[in-house]
Amino acid sequence: MKKLILPAIVLTALLASFTALAQTPAAPRGQRGAAAANRALRIDMNTMVNPIEAVDTVWIEDMTQLEIRDALRAGKTTALIFAGGMENNGPYIVVDQHGSLVRAQCDQIARKLGTALCAPIMHITPGDPEKSANPGSIVMTPDVFKSVVANVATSLKTQGFKYIYTMVDHGSAAGPMADISKTLGEQWKDSGVRLAYVKEYYNNAAIEQFVKDVLKVDEKNEGFHDDYFATAPQLAIDPLSARIPQRIKAGITKMNGTEVTGQKGIEDGKKIMAFRTDMTVKAILALGK
Repeated sequence: MKKLILPAIVLTALLASFTALAQTPAAPRGQRGAAAANRALRIDMNTMVNPIEAVDTVWIEDMTQLEIRDALRAGKTTALIFAGGMENNGPYIVVDQHGSLVRAQCDQIARKLGTALCAPIMHITPGDPEKSANPGSIVMTPDVFKSVVANVATSLKTQGFKYIYTMVDHGSAAGPMADISKTLGEQWKDSGVRLAYVKEYYNNAAIEQFVKDVLKVDEKNEGFHDDYFATAPQLAIDPLSARIPQRIKAGITKMNGTEVTGQKGIEDGKKIMAFRTDMTVKAILALGK
């Protein structure tokens, strides 16, 4: 076999290439050349003037960083943390009914307060995952739930929110939410940031009384984890979440003996939400917004 003999000029070029590669500084770990350089040149978002008109929303997750920053500067320093919950809600209502309702209620409450924004909804609430056998009833342990609430609240505090209020729409979340809110509230009492649990939002007895006395609805329990005051708001929010088209087709248009598919059901749903909003806003104002 003949030996491969490279011309001297080729050897010189190869040697120069290897030397250049050896002398080239390695990119910082976790960075990639041009991308790292671009990051170093990023504009300071804390001082940049928003070049476009802000969107009309109270949902932090739907806002840009500049919109949130400017809202804080304009006095929207109250943040609302809501827990919804996924569970069995009978044969007609989606398992995330609590989350769906919270989305509508927090929007109303924040707008009525005028100084509040809504944090992302906690759709998964406390329970025992080993015993959560009902399909769709997804839960986390109470300690994990409280840890998530604490981290969300602390993030909001760090970003400049001065009043943080927590609420639940699901019974299993009430105790853990009240506990972690009290713990953080006491830890932060000298920090200039107030955190409190608003128990008035989850006052089902008051809502049931409103349905009976004001809306003139007297229910007859049919054995489902569902009732008129849960179904009616869904009619106003999203009829499909209460499977109204399917129920009309099947001829199942009542809940606990009360018709839910007509205009009264929609209007009652709006009235129930307005009642709950007023009750909650009054409680928050009493705490200080």
